[in-house]
Amino acid sequence: MKLYAAILIVGFLTACSPTHFVGDADRVPVTSTAPSHFDLPARFALARVVYGSPQPASRKEAALWEDLANRASRFGSFSPLVVGDYGYRSGDTGYLVDRAREQRYDYVLLVRMRPASGSADIVLVHAGSGGVMATAQAISPDGGQRGFWGGEIRNPRKLDRATLKIAQEAVPAVEELLRGMVERQASSG
Repeated sequence: MKLYAAILIVGFLTACSPTHFVGDADRVPVTSTAPSHFDLPARFALARVVYGSPQPASRKEAALWEDLANRASRFGSFSPLVVGDYGYRSGDTGYLVDRAREQRYDYVLLVRMRPASGSADIVLVHAGSGGVMATAQAISPDGGQRGFWGGEIRNPRKLDRATLKIAQEAVPAVEELLRGMVERQASSG
């Protein structure tokens, strides 16, 4: 049942973004190096990784990411990256870039959440080259949470609460990262 709910949430978020069909989008040019500037407006894929695997956001957290997409719409469209349950290994950014390229996204916003430390590493990756364009980190002031024996949180509700606190700090960090890159690009010429 949770899988169906997650699929419905992802479908709802995708439906809320401006209409973009994969077949209508231009192919992502594959390059050997990441460009030094943005080509805007662009298609951004949000890849959320918790405990080393891509996971859909809870309803409350999804609302935060949707609000970010609405506020940052001047940069382009934002949608969750659709990733299968197989093929991804922890830390394998190349797999996520390949999926983004197949779905014709220009950039991947990779958010690696670490509930134990209450932090998230944010990486903006160019889908054409797989090169890192910018990084940021968000840290929850509430600190981290661990599972019953000090390991991973197994209770889905407790994990959702922990990642929501991280997302509340990560969303403004993503917005600032994008705004800073655009301002730096505008000032450099």
